[in-house]
Amino acid sequence: MDRLARSALGLAILVPAVSVSMPGTAVTQAEICAPRAELAEQLEMQFAETQRAIGLLATDRLMEIFTSAEGSWTILSTDVNGVSCLIAAGEAWDDVSGARLVGEGV
Repeated sequence: MDRLARSALGLAILVPAVSVSMPGTAVTQAEICAPRAELAEQLEMQFAETQRAIGLLATDRLMEIFTSAEGSWTILSTDVNGVSCLIAAGEAWDDVSGARLVGEGV
């Protein structure tokens, strides 16, 4: 089972309804959304992940990257109401801050 599926299964326990829908927003059943503080706590408890980076996606949404020392990573999208949704998760995170990537396909 891949990392995203394991994350979804683990985080689905936290989110009984499996998704939180905001008025006027289309949400699929596959989305895992919950209050940001709860998702961040679960990422730390289940995967030892902590926030590593944050960026503005739009005037009302942030992208957050959580990583662990073991190399697991998760990307959340958080809105102004404090609701975060799981966007992606994986393994083999490598912090290349300041490094220049070279090679074919990079």
